[in-house]
Amino acid sequence: MNWNDIRYFLAVARHSGLTGAAKQLGVSQSTVARRVETLEAALRTRFFERHTHGYQLTEEGREMMEKAIAIEGSMAEIADDLGERDIQPSGMVRVATIETLANQIIIPNLPALQNANPALQLGIAINASLSRLPQREADIALRLCRPEQGPYAVKRVGGISFGLYASRAYLERHPIAKNATLITGHRLIMWGDPMAYTALPRAMRLWSDGSLATLVLDSVQAQVLAVKAGVGIGILPCITADDEDHFVRINPAHYLQDEDIWLIVPNDLRRAKRIRVVSDFLTQVVQRNQGILAGTSTRNKAA
Repeated sequence: MNWNDIRYFLAVARHSGLTGAAKQLGVSQSTVARRVETLEAALRTRFFERHTHGYQLTEEGREMMEKAIAIEGSMAEIADDLGERDIQPSGMVRVATIETLANQIIIPNLPALQNANPALQLGIAINASLSRLPQREADIALRLCRPEQGPYAVKRVGGISFGLYASRAYLERHPIAKNATLITGHRLIMWGDPMAYTALPRAMRLWSDGSLATLVLDSVQAQVLAVKAGVGIGILPCITADDEDHFVRINPAHYLQDEDIWLIVPNDLRRAKRIRVVSDFLTQVVQRNQGILAGTSTRNKAA
């Protein structure tokens, strides 16, 4: 078995096909296919079911992926531990996080990370619903829930606050008392997947009279657009909604839901230099922007 073939196997598994794998590795699709077939032949095992819509892992393939990821992590650790200490971190680091943190905290601050580490590549996947890293499709996760189990190093790096918001136009048509502690008789915009695992849906039920949702949405952008259009009242991240000129935050002292932000890294990768660099970067940008994440500051997000 050629150990280098494992890279090709992992690329195909992560991209569920040849196209993305070939692009990542900088080779042709035929080369990727040939290397995977060579690995299967060497181990006398079929790792993928080939379909017109892509490659799907077999049961043996899923087992192989866990082992291959461990090998990948060990190789990265060896390179960091035994390689030259002054060599800059390089390679791809895949980060899974939620929409708000990606768009308003991570991406605006990326130039500093890029300038300090020009050989580093960063991939960001918006995937908030899972606390674990599915099939290890990411190297680091920045999430709002702590994994209950798994081989991960987990650290709380900050928090994010959510408030209750409506548009000025909506409130002109459907007034709410300034210090109201229960929302009754109003149109509600609720969170569906992937945020259903957080306390947000439960908070809305507690804050309202149990009215049925007028609309259920699964992304921050869609929630903002719905509130802006006057569809109803919604729970939004303060860092997002406080920037909207025509939004009103309803009774901030009462309607506040705080969620912890967790940094999650697989144990076998956490010592790799590129992982440490990105983990430190994510921790610092969250902590540096804690004021606006908590809805208590209007500082520039990219500060």
